[in-house]
Amino acid sequence: RENYSARKHVPLPECVRLMLEECVLPNAQRDSAHEVRALLESDEGVRKAFSVYGEALHALHSQLVSAKHTHMSTGKATVTMGQFLDLLSERGVIGSTDVRQLSEVRTPKHSLKMYRATLTVPRAKRCFVDSQRAEERPVGSFEGEHHVSTELDYEEFLECVGRCGLLKYEGVEQMTLADRVTAIVLNVLGRMDVASVVTAATLVRAQSSFDPRRDSRPLEGEGEEELAAWVDCWSLMDLSDIRDHPEFNGPVFELLHQAFRDLRLIFSFYCKTLGAETARDAELMDMAEWLVFIRECRVASKQFNRGLAENVFVTATSHANRATALEDADRRMSFYEFLEGICRCAYFRENYSARRHVPLPECVRLMLEECVLPNAQRDSAHEVRALLESDEGVRKAFSVYGEALHALHSQLVSAKHTHMSTGKATVTMGQFLDLLSERGVIGSTDVRQLSEVRTPKHSLKMYRATLTVPRAKRCFVDSQRAEERPVGSFEGEHHVSTELDYEEFLECVGRCGLLKYEGVEQMTLADRVTAIVLNVLGRMDVASVVTAATLVRAWTSFTASSDSRPLPGESEQEHLLWLGIWAEVERSLTDLHGFPLWLKDVHNMLQAAHTELRELYSRLLRQGGEFGVDSATWAHFASAAPLKEAAGATEEDLRDAAALSFQHACSSVDLPHRLELPQFIAALPRLAFAAFNPHFGDPRRSLEGSGDKAKIRPVPLALLGLLDAMSISAIGTQGAVLARVSPTSPKARSPRAAPRPADRDARALPASKGRRHSFSGLLNMAVGRSPRTS
Repeated sequence: RENYSARKHVPLPECVRLMLEECVLPNAQRDSAHEVRALLESDEGVRKAFSVYGEALHALHSQLVSAKHTHMSTGKATVTMGQFLDLLSERGVIGSTDVRQLSEVRTPKHSLKMYRATLTVPRAKRCFVDSQRAEERPVGSFEGEHHVSTELDYEEFLECVGRCGLLKYEGVEQMTLADRVTAIVLNVLGRMDVASVVTAATLVRAQSSFDPRRDSRPLEGEGEEELAAWVDCWSLMDLSDIRDHPEFNGPVFELLHQAFRDLRLIFSFYCKTLGAETARDAELMDMAEWLVFIRECRVASKQFNRGLAENVFVTATSHANRATALEDADRRMSFYEFLEGICRCAYFRENYSARRHVPLPECVRLMLEECVLPNAQRDSAHEVRALLESDEGVRKAFSVYGEALHALHSQLVSAKHTHMSTGKATVTMGQFLDLLSERGVIGSTDVRQLSEVRTPKHSLKMYRATLTVPRAKRCFVDSQRAEERPVGSFEGEHHVSTELDYEEFLECVGRCGLLKYEGVEQMTLADRVTAIVLNVLGRMDVASVVTAATLVRAWTSFTASSDSRPLPGESEQEHLLWLGIWAEVERSLTDLHGFPLWLKDVHNMLQAAHTELRELYSRLLRQGGEFGVDSATWAHFASAAPLKEAAGATEEDLRDAAALSFQHACSSVDLPHRLELPQFIAALPRLAFAAFNPHFGDPRRSLEGSGDKAKIRPVPLALLGLLDAMSISAIGTQGAVLARVSPTSPKARSPRAAPRPADRDARALPASKGRRHSFSGLLNMAVGRSPRTS
């Protein structure tokens, strides 16, 4: 290598040194037979494997020896190379085996590796030769019989099996030295094939060992029964086809557990969205109801559309036979399948791309917090039942009309001629709906609010009482008290929970009342139930109920014949004469704003000024004729009265006020163009109110500014201003009137800004009577008594 030319001579020692240092020693492979032998002998796992399977391996070796019928000269039984190679081939060890990695955790196929276990015949022969333990002899010589070093005794056989295992499974990085030896032992014994060994060694095992019955704990305020119901529901769910299963079981279990109560109410609500006929229907959700839930919760997005939501429904309800799921038009979803659907929607909603992976627990958390819990509606059937059972007014209504309601229920039962299997008389949904339609409860009724106080029509509201057939059906289903069953199952006869016994009938009537009159804010819970009871019994129609409940009642009940008293120094005969005049005055003022709230104050002022007003009327008669004051005289009187300064009105406003008051006062007498004394006195409050409120009733002026209502001067104050302007004394009534109706007084009330009926009742009645006012009024209306007198 160095002396490649005749002109070059390198001494042999130098050539050998270069050859060894540059080529042989750095690059040549060494025989590691002794190192491998030492490694096998020192490893605890290898020794354990040979110990565990020692008896079976010794029996195999003996079997091979007996098939050969030869022995070493030393007396030890041996196995030939051919026998060993035949054994490896027979067990499938010789050759290559490709195995795809498996996983207990749901994961994409591309993330699982392919492993190859390989052992060729030459490498097996080398293992055989390296395992032979011939005595050490000088290098280059060999003494003794050849067969002594060409066969394997039992110890050498074990070493050879171990060497083959190290080579066979060297490509499986998950296997330790002891694992490889144990695997080859199982192979040669025929207890496991190569593929099974590699599969078991490379299996991706789930790190979680979550057991809901062992690891679940009750939430705060949660009972053991509710926890057991949730665990039973979880055990029915199947999420094994979602990535990372079962690693996510624990976190997803806790997320759904915390929302379990809300999810049950949400599921119950949407099961009845499109109308349930029976309690069985109220426990199952069809495709249309599922899509309503998806829409109202705003689950759909650009990536998650309606088609995917339909596929989720089919998948959640098609575990047994997914191939024919789309052909099943009557497929419906139970509660545990509903929870599965939420989980699947959450996963597909976030993982819309193959390059994007969001773990299922995070998907479910986002779905619940952003979509389901904030937007979904809850079923309030149990809350309404508890509310009806706890309300004193509702119990009183059912007690008062209990006999009539029981007779009505019995009449419906006798018309059906069927009974429940429990022996209780029941009413069908069709009968109940027919009853509501016959009584006029089904449908909408618009009613204009009425008022005992004279007030502009635009200030009275329009109320609507509505009950649709679907809502009535829902009340019917919610009132069915079927026995509690495991979540997602239904047992027992269906007709048991499709009809109403008497107690359920009462509850259903109450539920319909709450819905029918929910738009009438003046009606309490007891009022609504009492109203619907009167409706179904045919004692009051819907319009009468709404009218009675929304009537704006006067909080004064002044009656001159009983409440008026003679003035000091006034005789009884003079007082009776005044009462006759006042009767005509009151009749003429019924259409004046705020009537009859100010009746007592106006009566007292006019009674106090009666003598002076008679003298004033006598003076006007001498100017306008003997039969009464004519329009010209009245207009002159109105313009002469110092109202312009007192009221701050213009001359045009005063002329309009005079004409208007004269026209109204004359409309109630035979002489339409003359004012007699009662009409003259009645015209004064009209003149005063029109003068002090010149723009009242003008829609163009009422829209100007925001304080017009506060500027309205009540009739008593306006009349007091007129009398003061004419220097007519009210004889002691001025202070009382000002105390009651002055705008600066806390007791001042403006007829234009009349309080709401609820506020009026609270101020006009004692505390106990104020709460019972509306309910008592409906009871009195039912028996024909006037609410005002009651």
